[in-house]
Formats: sequence, structure tokens, C-alpha cells
Amino acid sequence: MYEYRRGEFLPGSFELPQEGQLEIHLNGAPYLSLACSPGGEVALGLGHLWLSGVFGALEEVRYRLDLEARRLHVDLPYPPPPLRPHRYAGCAAGIGHYGSRPLQPLPPGEALDPELPLRMVAQLQEAASGYRRTRGIHGAALFDLQGRLLHVAEDIGRHNAVDRLAGWLLLEGRMGEPCLIAITGRVSEEMAAKAVALKAPLLASRTGAMDRAVALARHYRLTLACYVRQTGYRLYAAPERLVGAAPLVLP
Repeated sequence: MYEYRRGEFLPGSFELPQEGQLEIHLNGAPYLSLACSPGGEVALGLGHLWLSGVFGALEEVRYRLDLEARRLHVDLPYPPPPLRPHRYAGCAAGIGHYGSRPLQPLPPGEALDPELPLRMVAQLQEAASGYRRTRGIHGAALFDLQGRLLHVAEDIGRHNAVDRLAGWLLLEGRMGEPCLIAITGRVSEEMAAKAVALKAPLLASRTGAMDRAVALARHYRLTLACYVRQTGYRLYAAPERLVGAAPLVLP
């Protein structure tokens, strides 16, 4: 390995992101395969299935991880739903199919501190050790409504990182609790839908948002803050949740 710097090549050694695969079997039959980072397979698999609408509560399922085969076995008390074709914008799980949970508009709730997106993204960047080591991993983080960090997940897939957050909530018995989400990657329509499904009133991203993501966020009243930097951000949807707490009057 070499590094090109100031007009010359220098020998170097760089840690590379690891790419693995997780097979998910439902009721004894192959269901889908995820390209993912190794580790935390149970949270990833369960979170992905929950966000896909495969099951509603963790108590409904039994699961077992075969780590050697990199296979998660999940038993449902009913037939699994059929996989449906899904449009990907890139950097998704790479399975070609995806379901979704039914979505409901988020309640208005109390006004949130407009500084929250700044603090959330800063904490995510500080905690994302995998990205600092490899520069090739996406990160996602959960926070409470005061901006206290609850959990960080990293994966080669930006969608997988959010699936891991959902899995953590399931395994910790905290699914449905109020939470906020910060991510490092761009916000696609699917990513915004995941935040709504997790009932997170605020999604903050270091990068940008796609047009369909903004439309979905506006429809479901998801406050969407993007291009978050140390000094500010762009607010695309549901501004009342943050602006209501700031000395700003919208026309």
C-alpha cells in the first residue's frame, strides 16, 4: 500500500473495512442475504426484518445464530410475507427485495432544542471509531429527546447501520421509546421511512437528502436536518419541531 502526498508516493499500511454476508432463514427456508460488516448479526438481522414488516414484536419469534455458517435462523408463528421488488438508490443491503412497515404521521410533540442536530452529528462522528480507522464505513446513532447518546452502530451499508439500531431497540426491550437518529450517509426515501417507523421525530445527517426522502418526511412530519456542520444545517421538513424552540418566526 502507498499514500500519495505532496507530489510523492509513500509506503503505508491502512486498515480496510471488512465485508461479510449474513443469510437469513425464516421458518427453515432461505429468505434473504445481506452484505454487511461482520459482528452484531442478531441485531442486524432482527432489525432488518422488523423494519421490513416481517414481524411486529420480538416475543413473536425465536431466533438462533449459526456464526460459522453466518446464518440467522428465525422462526415465525405464521408464514413469512413474500419478498417484493424494491428500488434502491445505492449502498443498500444488496438483496433486491424489501418490504416495509406501515407508517403513521409522527405526532407534533414538544419542541426540540434547535442545537440538537449539531450535537448529535458531532457525537456520532466522535463515536464512529470504525470510520476513523478505515474511512469506508457508515455510522448511525440513537439519542434520547435531550440528545444523550444511547447507541452507535456502524456497517459498510448505510441502511444496515440503521437496521442495527432497530435491532438494538428490540433486544433491549426499548422499541417504541422516544428517540432521535443521526446518520453519516445521505438520506434516501427508504432511510427516512425507517426513521418514521422507529417513531423518531428528528433525523439528522452529515450529508444530503434525496427529493423523495424530503417528500416522505414532509408527509409524515419527520423533522429532517441535513448537511449538518459545526455552525448549522439545512432544515428540509417539519421545521416547527425545532424552530418552535428557537427565536425565529417563519412567514
